[in-house]
Amino acid sequence: MKERTGIERLVNYLFTHQEALRSAKAEQAARMCILDEIGCGIYGSRTQEGAGIIKTAAELGNGGDIPVWGTGVLLTEDMAAMVNGALCHIREMDDVHYAILHTGAVCVPSALAVAQRCGSSWGQLLWAVTAGVEVSVRIAEGMDFLDHRERGWHGTATCGAFGAAAAAGVLLGLDEQQMVNALGIAGSRTGGSWAFAADGAMTKRIHPGLAARDGIVSACLAKNGITGPHQVLEAADGGIYRMMSRQYCLDVLDAVKERAAIEEVEYKWFASCKSVHSPYTAAHEIFKRHGFTDAEKIRDVRAEVNQSAIEMAGGTYRRDSVVSAQISIPYGVALGLMGLEGKAADYSEERLRDEKILAVAKKVRVAESEDMNRLRREEKRSAAKVTVQWKDGSTDTETVTAPKGSMFNPLSKEDITGKFMDLAGGIMGEETAREIACIALKSNASDSVMEITEILKRKK
Repeated sequence: MKERTGIERLVNYLFTHQEALRSAKAEQAARMCILDEIGCGIYGSRTQEGAGIIKTAAELGNGGDIPVWGTGVLLTEDMAAMVNGALCHIREMDDVHYAILHTGAVCVPSALAVAQRCGSSWGQLLWAVTAGVEVSVRIAEGMDFLDHRERGWHGTATCGAFGAAAAAGVLLGLDEQQMVNALGIAGSRTGGSWAFAADGAMTKRIHPGLAARDGIVSACLAKNGITGPHQVLEAADGGIYRMMSRQYCLDVLDAVKERAAIEEVEYKWFASCKSVHSPYTAAHEIFKRHGFTDAEKIRDVRAEVNQSAIEMAGGTYRRDSVVSAQISIPYGVALGLMGLEGKAADYSEERLRDEKILAVAKKVRVAESEDMNRLRREEKRSAAKVTVQWKDGSTDTETVTAPKGSMFNPLSKEDITGKFMDLAGGIMGEETAREIACIALKSNASDSVMEITEILKRKK
């Protein structure tokens, strides 16, 4: 019997372990994922960058009936998924997985768009999101995802299209061979670099959306008989694992695990790159002990983190780029030391112009720590140690290994629902936001998704 390729092994696992992956815990996690992403997307639609993305999609002339959530704009399913995926990521409040992926911002927009087209049930939608997250995470874990990132790749972009293709494929009813082709097609065009960090460009925002769009297109092509490379991961000439990581292991793709990947997803409490959360929290703990300290009283601030965190967020920020602040540990530490909350309001153009924040951020030195490297690789913790030395010679140190929102200190159902209301309530109105939350959390598996998509067509 011919040995299965990596993609074939992954798809076979998805089909043969569906019952285990669709556990009650996974279903609840999928509901949280959907609610969280809708909130992030609605919030993102009212930002300046969001308006530009929506305007671009409308100018391309794509008519359709799939909503850009909460805006009244209707597009084709691929373009709506692209826009909603980008909007979810606008303020870095969307979920994250330890494999350095924003899975929900890719899988939820693609699944919701296709579910509306197909008239799917909530049970089908929940499975589609669960399957999409599973596929994208396993693709990332099959390689050295830390090395992948350190080589300059953005995993949400490189692995996301696989997940979107799987989510769309579930709803389109693809059989096993068609699903293999869908993932092969998705992988044959995958990409996305971290170059945005050099000048704070906005391309990070659109990576999840582009992956969502491409996944839908890949699944539709496969349904209509177009084949994709079954060796897209490991091919000697052009296999993306060979190109994008120093090492890989196909056995990870169909390894039996204790829980579905969607149960490992972390929901953000802070509006920044995950690598900023622990340094920010450590700095905020120091603030709570000492109160506000302006830069004039600080001699030095040292933030010790893992190497991957330095690659992603170790630099300073540009005062004309929200993106650069969200991927800046010095900015996050400055927010913490000043007692600010690290939420979306602290990552605004107005905040970036604050001279006091800039003065504190300039005192922050980011350094690699072997202890933090070990915690990242062995325990999947993005931890940090922050030490402040004041000019009077006194010091204070705080180490954080489980910031709020991490899988070691997860948000509760009430936290996630409250976050959704904060993000969506002010835009859609409290009543409509509660209606969305109720449907997302309480719909029966047999209920149609059309009820929530009709609400998401509304413009407040």
